[in-house]
Amino acid sequence: MTLVKWNPNRSLISDFDRIFDNMFNIDFPLYSKENSYYPPVDVDETEKEFILSADIPGLKKEEVSIDIHDGVITIKGERLNQDRKSFDSYRIHERQFGSFNRSFRLPDNVNEDKIAAKFESGELLITLPKTKEIKPEVKQIKIS
Repeated sequence: MTLVKWNPNRSLISDFDRIFDNMFNIDFPLYSKENSYYPPVDVDETEKEFILSADIPGLKKEEVSIDIHDGVITIKGERLNQDRKSFDSYRIHERQFGSFNRSFRLPDNVNEDKIAAKFESGELLITLPKTKEIKPEVKQIKIS
């Protein structure tokens, strides 16, 4: 049996990371599919809002869509490889092409009616304002 020294700071950090990841249901893919890619997304939180920032270079705002359904926000788009048909002659190929689809579960304290998005210079910024009213986790039903 191996003894491991308990570090309370490490425990708190990993618990916070787990809670934060579960709150947003962030899924980091290990492998990308051949015709898809995953643009990097940052999530920031202030006192008044959450901010989702996605790097989506090479697309126009008309080629990106944002949907909200059942408390999940989804960012979709597609970057086509129009100039080059084959990657066989490349020595290095790091740019990604294809479709993407990123989804995040919204926290209960987000005001879905006031979500706004801005797309500029290949960066998508989505502001998710917080509401002062937090939905109760448990709802009591009266029995008649």
